[in-house]
Amino acid sequence: MISARSIIGIGMCAIVSLVGSNVVFAADAPAAAPAGTVQERLTALEGKTDAPGLWKTLGFQISGTVLTSYTQNFNNPYTNNNQLRIFDTAANSFQANLVQVMFERPANAAGTGMDRVGFRARLNFGLDARFSRARTNIQPGNDNTELDMQEMYGEYIAPIGNGLKIQFGKINTLIGYEVINAWENPNFSRTMMFGLSQAFTETGVRFTYPFNDMVTATVGLVNGWDNVEDNNRGKTVTWLLAVTPDPKFGVNFFGSYGSEQGNGNNNGTFATLGVCQNGQPTCDPTGKRLVSGAIITIKPLDTTTLILEPYYGNESNASASRAAAGQPPNARWNGLVAYLMHDLNDQTQPNALSIHVRGEIWEDAGGARSCGGGVNVVGGVNTCANSGSGTTGGLPTAFPTTVTNIPNTSGASLTAWETTWTLQWKPAPALQTRVEYRYDHADHNVYLHGTRASNNQSTLGFSVAYMF
Repeated sequence: MISARSIIGIGMCAIVSLVGSNVVFAADAPAAAPAGTVQERLTALEGKTDAPGLWKTLGFQISGTVLTSYTQNFNNPYTNNNQLRIFDTAANSFQANLVQVMFERPANAAGTGMDRVGFRARLNFGLDARFSRARTNIQPGNDNTELDMQEMYGEYIAPIGNGLKIQFGKINTLIGYEVINAWENPNFSRTMMFGLSQAFTETGVRFTYPFNDMVTATVGLVNGWDNVEDNNRGKTVTWLLAVTPDPKFGVNFFGSYGSEQGNGNNNGTFATLGVCQNGQPTCDPTGKRLVSGAIITIKPLDTTTLILEPYYGNESNASASRAAAGQPPNARWNGLVAYLMHDLNDQTQPNALSIHVRGEIWEDAGGARSCGGGVNVVGGVNTCANSGSGTTGGLPTAFPTTVTNIPNTSGASLTAWETTWTLQWKPAPALQTRVEYRYDHADHNVYLHGTRASNNQSTLGFSVAYMF
């Protein structure tokens, strides 16, 4: 008969045996994490989720930029507007320019199936968004809404040859070197050529095909310049041919052709059409706009880049005032911009320093793009000395000086030029700071010196962009 003491002894041996077995097994497996507090357990569980892995696997990317600035106009214009500027229009003022968030999944030509599908959504909020939004026909003209979807498109790289990229939606234009985002340009302020005579965005479909490492061609069919909805019954064709025979030299040929003037009334006669969506008193939706230009890039040194951008534009039946004066009613504008960028040290390391110099000459031969040309007058954009405080009206009653020979809606020509000097310092790769001096001059008194019309203005600008 087994005594109670024997049973207890056998039980203890069994427990020891089981514990020993578990200890040996545990030696071959990872040790269990301590229980810890409830918060520690939750943190450990959240760390084990595979959401970051899924995000990375699907190729989603999110990035953004915060941009602020200050511009001092040494002319101290009484309107507090920098004349013939775009975005940097507020004189002697701090500006909360932009908060931009970009969510995207770039298409991958080397992948298969869903790897070849992508998209981009770029949302802007701030003063810069007010200007870019006002250039569209969502709310043209005076628009104080500081929210704008700069880009929103889907893309697919078809497995045809080297890969045919197809993009559909609203996307940055193919025209010109500069873009909306200041930190992506060599200088903080934008050229007159960009701000007054080039498109910002295009809405439609675009096809891009790389023939080889040296030649890539792009063609698009869009609503028109900055038109998220078409303003007439025509479409515009845009194109870009990029030729890079050598890493130190390349040329991009760009342009567009199509109907850009909005529908007035329906009688089809230019002289009697109603007010257009672009602010002109008359318009011709059958008139054609042709622009062409090139971006010539030369790198004489690894640290130095020279860019030349010649540009030409012509639009039929775009100036009713010239037609009424018996002159050819077409509008013509052209210009040349030169950029020189020189890196003073390694741009990939902290405390990167570089110097950017720009020179521009721009002509509005038909008087259709500057001053009262009706591009967009909100907040000082496209205004001249006789445009008051951002309107297309005449001088205020209190204006003490009689201003003559200034292009407004008379179809008079204007030639202006500017030089811009920028020192860029990046204390960290994600932080861009700039100091910029700019001098503007014109062949008419289109600027303001206090309350007096002047043919020049000088500004000193500071900008800070944080990229995340």
